[in-house]
Amino acid sequence: MKKLLILLIIVLGSYSCTKETCKCKKDDLTQWKIVDFAVTRSMWELVGIPNDIGSYYYYVADVPELTNRIYNDGLFMCYYLFIDDSGYNVQTPLPFTNYDIILEDDREFPWSVHFSFDVMPGSIAFKIVFSDFYTDDWNPPARCDFRLVMIY
Repeated sequence: MKKLLILLIIVLGSYSCTKETCKCKKDDLTQWKIVDFAVTRSMWELVGIPNDIGSYYYYVADVPELTNRIYNDGLFMCYYLFIDDSGYNVQTPLPFTNYDIILEDDREFPWSVHFSFDVMPGSIAFKIVFSDFYTDDWNPPARCDFRLVMIY
C-alpha cells in the first residue's frame, strides 16, 4: 500500500504547475495602460453596401501601446463612455447593445445599436451595427467616446 501511495505522489507531482507551463510571472509587477478615444462623426467609415444586410460603421485607431506582449500575455478591456439618462458619467463594457423605440407616423418601431471592438497588436477597431442595417442616411453621433484598458 505504501508503494502505491508513493507512486501516486510521484505521478501527481510530475503534473504540478511549473513557471514555464503556467506562465507564472511572480517577479514581474502588474502594469496597466489606459487609452481614451474620441471618435467624431467624420471618422466613421461604412463597411458594405448602404442599407444592405450586414452593413455597419467602423473606425480603426493606431494604438502603439498595444504591444505584442500585451496582446499575447496581457488582458485588454474596452468601454463605451457616455452620460446616462440621469446625467451620470458611465463606463459600459463592450460589447454593448442599446435598445430604443423609434416613433414614426404614430407607430412604434423597436430598434437597437450594437457597439463592439476588435484588437490586434498596434491597433483597435470600433464597430457600430444597427438592428435595421439602415446605413444610408444615418447621421453618426457627433462623438463616441471609448476607453481601452490594458493590464499586463
